[in-house]
Amino acid sequence: MDKKLEPKTGEDGKALIYKVSPYQLAAANGRYYLISNTDPHDNISTYRIDRIKDAKLLDEPAKSKRDVPEMVSFDLPKHMAEHIYMFPGPSERVTFRMKKRVINDVIDWFGTDVRFSDETEDEITVDVRVNHDAMRLWAMQYARHATILSPQSLADEVKKDIVEAAERYGMKVKK
Repeated sequence: MDKKLEPKTGEDGKALIYKVSPYQLAAANGRYYLISNTDPHDNISTYRIDRIKDAKLLDEPAKSKRDVPEMVSFDLPKHMAEHIYMFPGPSERVTFRMKKRVINDVIDWFGTDVRFSDETEDEITVDVRVNHDAMRLWAMQYARHATILSPQSLADEVKKDIVEAAERYGMKVKK
């Protein structure tokens, strides 16, 4: 609440210390991110640069990219297209139906590796690989223009989000 950067703490209330092997910097949505690995895990970690505090350079070498499965064939443009809000975690295939007037926005967000099908005069179906949590947020942002078709679990989560949002504005929604 005081708008000061506070460290994450463990159950004991003490500040957590992360041992990170840095691999790449990336810019997204006006912010800079460190793409890295955090010991003892074997996946990619992403940290906002402006939220890193008290960083120290260690004498020991960073973990080799070869020891981090996601880094072995890491492709930054592909990663950025699939992690549009830089949320961590794997990507999945998502299909949605959208208004054609926002095709440029879809390409801006997801890149040119999107597949279009079932075109009508006003709408088109889009197939993308994207991080689940990022797509959930994107779907809320574009709720007036897009409808998630699959996976069904994601469509259900977005539907629940929309109902909760409508209720916050005093609307009664049939569930």
